[in-house]
Amino acid sequence: MAQDVHEERESNPVSSATGSRAATGAPVEAPDRISLAASHTRTRLPAIARALELPAALICIAAVMAVIQFSGRAILDNDGPYHIRWATLLRQSFPQLPEFNALPLTTLDREHYVDHHYLYHVLLFPFTFGDLRIGAKLAAVVFSALGIGSVFALLSFYKVRYRWLWLAPLIASSEPFLYRMSMTRAPAMSLMLLGIGSWLIFNRKFFLLALMAFAFVWSYSLFPLIFVFGVVYSVTLYLSERRIDLWAPLATGVGIIAGLIINPYFPKNLRLFGEHLMMKVTGEYPIGVGVEWYTYESWYMLTSSAIAFAVFFFGLIAFEYRDRVRDWRPLFFLIVSVVLLLMSIKSRRFMEYFPPFAVAFGAFTISPKLARPGNAWVRTIRDRLIAAMTASAATVVTATILGMMVLQARAELKEENFPYAYEGASKYITEHTAPGAMVFNTNWDTFPSLFYYNPDRCFVAGLDPSYSYDRDHDLWKLYESITNGDQENAGKLIREQFGAEYVVTGNGTSDFLTSADDSGEFERVYEDNDAIVLRVRDPGEVQPSKESEQ
Repeated sequence: MAQDVHEERESNPVSSATGSRAATGAPVEAPDRISLAASHTRTRLPAIARALELPAALICIAAVMAVIQFSGRAILDNDGPYHIRWATLLRQSFPQLPEFNALPLTTLDREHYVDHHYLYHVLLFPFTFGDLRIGAKLAAVVFSALGIGSVFALLSFYKVRYRWLWLAPLIASSEPFLYRMSMTRAPAMSLMLLGIGSWLIFNRKFFLLALMAFAFVWSYSLFPLIFVFGVVYSVTLYLSERRIDLWAPLATGVGIIAGLIINPYFPKNLRLFGEHLMMKVTGEYPIGVGVEWYTYESWYMLTSSAIAFAVFFFGLIAFEYRDRVRDWRPLFFLIVSVVLLLMSIKSRRFMEYFPPFAVAFGAFTISPKLARPGNAWVRTIRDRLIAAMTASAATVVTATILGMMVLQARAELKEENFPYAYEGASKYITEHTAPGAMVFNTNWDTFPSLFYYNPDRCFVAGLDPSYSYDRDHDLWKLYESITNGDQENAGKLIREQFGAEYVVTGNGTSDFLTSADDSGEFERVYEDNDAIVLRVRDPGEVQPSKESEQ
C-alpha cells in the first residue's frame, strides 16, 4: 500500500508536494498558476495545430493548382465550356430543369436528355456569375483542392507520421493526374467523394455512406466506384480478421439504387446508364470514341507518373501481410490501388484515381516502418551520415520530378484554346441564324465550344459520338462519310438529311474542306486562324465543281 502511495506521489508532483507540506504542518500553497497555464497551453497547441492542418493543406493544394490553371486563358479540356454553360442555364431555371435542345439528332435529344452530372452542375452555381471563363477556372482549382485534400485528410485523421512529406507526391505524383484534376469536370469531385467514402467506411458510418453513395449517383456516372470500395472493405476484413462484413457494399448498393430511382431524370437515367455500361465497360467501340477511353502507351504512362509508381513499388516492398490484423488499412489501400491501376491500364481517364490512392497506400505502409525505434542501420555516425545523404538526394530528386510535373501540366494548359478557337465562328452563327437553327459541326468534340457561345442553337453531334451512333446508325455513318470527304453531294445531304444551312469546321487541311471547295456546293462566309463557316448553297446557286471545269 505504501509503495502505491509513493508511486502516485511521484507521478503527480503537485499533489505530492502539497501532501508533504500538510503532513509537516507547513502552510499549504496554491499550485503555481503560471505552470498550470503553461501546461494547459502546451495541451491546446497540438489541438490547434491539428485543427489548422487540413485548411493549411487545402491552401497549399489550391495554390499549386492555381499556378497550373492560370498559366493560360483557356478553359482546360473541350468539355469544360459545356459544363460551365449548362450550369449557368440550370441556375437560371432552378429548381425547374431547363430543356436541352442542342443535340436533337442524338440520344440526348429534348425528350431523352439526362444530366448525369446534375449535382456537380448545381455545385458550379457560385462560379456562374460574371466571366464564365474565370468561373470555370476557379471551380477547377476549388474542386481539385477538395479532391486531393480528401485523401490527405485520411492521412491526417489517422495520424500517419510524416504526412506533410507525403503531401507533395500526393499533389504532383503524376502529370496526367495534374492535367485531369485541372479540368472543369466532375472527376475531381468524385475523388473527393471517394476520399470521404473511405473515411465513412473505415469508421463504419454506413447510413452516411449510403447518403454519400446517393449523392455520388447524382454527381457523376462513375458512381459504381464507391460500391467497389465497399466490396474491397469486405474483402480486406475477411483477409485480415477472417470475418464476413457486408455492411459497406450493402450501404453503397442501397444508396446507388436509391440515387438511380429518386432522380430528377428517372427513368431516362437508367437507359443512359445502360448505354454507358454496355459500351464503356465491355470496351467494344464500334465507332471512334473520345481519346480518354483509350489506354496510354505503357512507357509514357510509367514515366509521366513515375512518382506514383515509385511510391507504389516501395509500398509493396514495405508491406507486411502479417501486420494485417494489427492494421488492415494498408491492405485496403493496396487492393484499391491495384484495382485502380488495372482500370488506368484499360483507360486513361482513370488516371485521376490511381496516383492519389497509390500514395495513400505508400503513406499508410511505409510511414509506420520509418517511425519504429531502434533501427540498427542508423546507429553509427558513418551510417547516419550515409542515411542523411541518401535522404537528401532522394528529396532533391523527388522535388525535381514534382517540379517537372507541375511545369509540364502548365505547358500543356498553355497550348489549350477552348473555347476561343470557335469564338469568331460562333459569333457569325449567332448573327446569321435564328434560335433553334441546326448547325453542321464536322467535329463532334467541338460541340462544347460551340454550345458555350450558342446554347440556343442545335448541332449535329457532340459530347460523345456514341450518342449519335446509338440514335441512328445509318445517319451516323452518313455523317462520318461526309466529314471524311467521301460524299460527292455533301451540300445536298447536309441540307436535306441534317436540316442544316451552315457548316462549322476547323481551319486546316482536311478531306472535308478539299471536297467542299471542289464541289461548288459551299460558300466560305467566315474564316479565321482556327475555324471556317461554310454556307450550303441553294440548288440554284451551286457552282460548277473544279473537276467538271477541268
